[in-house]
Amino acid sequence: MVSQTSTPRRSKAINRHNQTPRTPKEDTTFDEYLVLPEVYAGIENKTLVKGVLRINQKNYKEAYINAPDKGTDILIEGLHDRNRALEGDEVVVRIKPAIEWKAQGSNTQRTAIVVFILLEVHPRVGIGNLKLMSDRNPNFALFSPRDSRIPRIRIPMGDCPKNFIKEAARYENILFLAKITFWSDVRFALGELTECVGTAGDCAVETKALLLENDLDVEPFSDNLHQFYPKTPYHISEEEIRKRTDLRKECIFTIDPLTARDLDDAVSCKELKNGNLEIGVHISDVTFFLEEGTPLDEVVRKKATSIYLVDNVYHMLPREMCMFCSLLPGVDKLAFSVLFEMTREGEVVSRTFARSVINSCAQLAYEHAQVMIEYPKKEWSVSELPEIKGGFQPSQLSEVVNHLHHIALKLRGKRFENGALRIDQTKLIFLLDPSNGAPVAFNTYINKESHRMIEEFMLLANVTVATWLKERFPDIAFLRCHPSPLPHMMKEMKETLEHVGIHLDVSSAGSLQASLGRYLGDDPYSQARMIVLNTLCARPMARAKYFCASFASEAPDFWHYALSVPLYTHYTSPIRRYADVMVHRLLAASLGYSDKPQWHDDFVQKIASNCNKQKFAAKRAGEQSTELYLAIYVGLHGPMVEEAVVVDVKDHSFDIIVCSMGCTQRIYTNKIEAKPTFKSQGKISSLVLQWPSTETEPNSVKQIIQIFSIVTVSLRRSESSLKIETQLLRPRE
Repeated sequence: MVSQTSTPRRSKAINRHNQTPRTPKEDTTFDEYLVLPEVYAGIENKTLVKGVLRINQKNYKEAYINAPDKGTDILIEGLHDRNRALEGDEVVVRIKPAIEWKAQGSNTQRTAIVVFILLEVHPRVGIGNLKLMSDRNPNFALFSPRDSRIPRIRIPMGDCPKNFIKEAARYENILFLAKITFWSDVRFALGELTECVGTAGDCAVETKALLLENDLDVEPFSDNLHQFYPKTPYHISEEEIRKRTDLRKECIFTIDPLTARDLDDAVSCKELKNGNLEIGVHISDVTFFLEEGTPLDEVVRKKATSIYLVDNVYHMLPREMCMFCSLLPGVDKLAFSVLFEMTREGEVVSRTFARSVINSCAQLAYEHAQVMIEYPKKEWSVSELPEIKGGFQPSQLSEVVNHLHHIALKLRGKRFENGALRIDQTKLIFLLDPSNGAPVAFNTYINKESHRMIEEFMLLANVTVATWLKERFPDIAFLRCHPSPLPHMMKEMKETLEHVGIHLDVSSAGSLQASLGRYLGDDPYSQARMIVLNTLCARPMARAKYFCASFASEAPDFWHYALSVPLYTHYTSPIRRYADVMVHRLLAASLGYSDKPQWHDDFVQKIASNCNKQKFAAKRAGEQSTELYLAIYVGLHGPMVEEAVVVDVKDHSFDIIVCSMGCTQRIYTNKIEAKPTFKSQGKISSLVLQWPSTETEPNSVKQIIQIFSIVTVSLRRSESSLKIETQLLRPRE
């Protein structure tokens, strides 16, 4: 339920008989919420609509929820109508009378007012600066959050630094964390300062700020939880080994990034007498060590995911437990194995689940596996590979890798034939100076055959486990779905692109994948165009989410749009995802290793919701960390001249994507030396820039800026913040 900001009382202001239109300018206080019986009755009779609130990052006065009829989003305009709801909250809205709907060209968009908050997902905290109130009110200071979607907050002066009134200028560049405690005035919330984070622009401070802003718990595990760690030194008992399938003599090994320490998964492949292959996907048996219901389990459940930043990893599990569970080479390790008998054409003949004990013979990196794929007959020297244990030879590992690669190609081909979709986004990898942590170089992540090989077998294992659990536990199976994209957004994107000669079939994931493939190319323009197409196609996509099986009723509710499979879950990364821990516990129960969990479906759904929240927060923190380090890199090595491609054009600005970095930047026409003329024809907008003659450039130049235009830009770090400033450079004649 909601906090005191959301007390469900009936408001006269939203009485059904009071239909007088209201405008946000007239209101300085919020309407009170409906009472719960009215909320549930309204949802039932469809006079009220529930949904997850999304707030426009560039215009906080516009918020939306998805329309239940899959039509155009329902718009909530202004802070008054948003009624104290924040990004990600599950809200209930009442659609306004048609006379108050917003015109959209020849159409109208439904507008609504929030009448209840079912679940406050947003943590009600923000990072920002503190300053004096404009009216010099001595009782309060004003907290201005960096994220404009969070309201400005009045902070009691007693909560501010000592002598703040006299020394406010000292704090202009200091970041604070503030929390909303009460919100009744549309203009300002009331709140408290919970932490002084530090000086803006400092890398460590900015990193701490993004973790706090995303409400991520990175505190070390307390000493009183050590009693729930496995005893050291830990030895697997003979009794435990007898309960498991013993695979210690098999050629099993891990393939991970070169610097990986948490090794969740290992693979194996051997030929059977009938000519088929037995392929093993072996996953760390985390749940053997993480006992359900302990205080440690509760802390891990709340964290829900490991957090990957540029300079650090904050682990979901205690460091010591990560080492127990990690499938390090030459050590007996407990695992959950899925063994597939497969034909050489990639058809699954049978599959077996088993708790196992393995002993990985090597810790390969993707780079090693890639060379094995490219040069299958290569004779390896001892120094070219990590130590291989168990008496196995490099040639044996290479043979396994190439068997796996052959089958993975078959699996991948079938997946895309069956309608799978992949939208690639640029991912940056930084090289940091070990002496001071500064970025000295960056590269873009390249998805090579070795990566795709491992991905295919992880996907196969996840799909197989999902199908098994749905059959055994139809009420509490822990699954993952990916809803279809919003039809109206896909339609709008399709129609816009048709005006510039790009024809995408958006009727299904598979048709979209096939039509995107027609625009692939190796030349710079084709590559830049594909960056834009991938960006545009990603925007209408819904987030994939975990859910409890009993909370879905129809087949589309279970479907994974991008993978084009009816059932899916996460099973292969229990060291870094609590969702996989839930799946492992169910799998153990389904195989008779433990009793069926006495979980109520509401309990499972609550855990799924937290996993969704934490996964998204961790993802956002990772993206912000990349943005931070990119700005630092540009500051150290800039100004940098780069090629960019235009992705969107507005009347006074346009957005570009820097091709080598994948970052989106906005360029404003009032910052350009050229004279701009805005043109709009149908769904396509353009800017005509007239560059004047100068002493060094005697001829004037006309430049047309529209979607897919290639431009040259200069990047530099802002002097006042850790942001990148982008300047459009004059085109060559």
